[in-house]
Amino acid sequence: MIDSHDYEVNVTGTGPKSGVLDAPHDLLPALDVSSPPEFGGPGRVWSPEHLFVASVASCLMTTFRAIAANSGVAVVDYVDHSVGRLQRGADGLYSIVRITLKPRVVISEDSSPERASRILEKAERVCLISRSIRSEVVLEPTVLQAHHVGT
Repeated sequence: MIDSHDYEVNVTGTGPKSGVLDAPHDLLPALDVSSPPEFGGPGRVWSPEHLFVASVASCLMTTFRAIAANSGVAVVDYVDHSVGRLQRGADGLYSIVRITLKPRVVISEDSSPERASRILEKAERVCLISRSIRSEVVLEPTVLQAHHVGT
C-alpha cells in the first residue's frame, strides 16, 4: 500500500468556456471539457459537474469491486445511475449538495445478497472520493442474484 501519491492533470483552455484535460505522466487520453449548458457552455462535452459526480460513482464501483473480490463475492454485473444535485446557496454560490448513487449489482447465485449489500455500504464509507468532499452522498442500491435477474 502507498502512503501518498500525487495525481497530475493539465488543463489547456481552447475557448472562452472550454478546454482539454490530459494527464501525460499517466498516459491518459485527452478529454474535452467545458462549462455545462446551464452556465453557457456548448453542451455535449464533459463538464466539471459531470466529472465530479462521475468521480464519486466510479470510486464507489472500483472500491466495491475490490472489496467484493477480496471477500469472495462474485460480481456478475454492475451498473450505476448517479445524480448530482446542483444548488445555489444562501450566499449566492453554487455547489453540488447531494450525490445519489443507484448501483444495480448482480452477483452470482452462490454469493450472499446481504453480504453484497454490506460491502456496498462499506465501499461508500471508505471510498476516498466520498471521504474527500462536502456533498451528501446517498446510496440507493439494488442487489440481485444472477438467477433472479429478469424475474
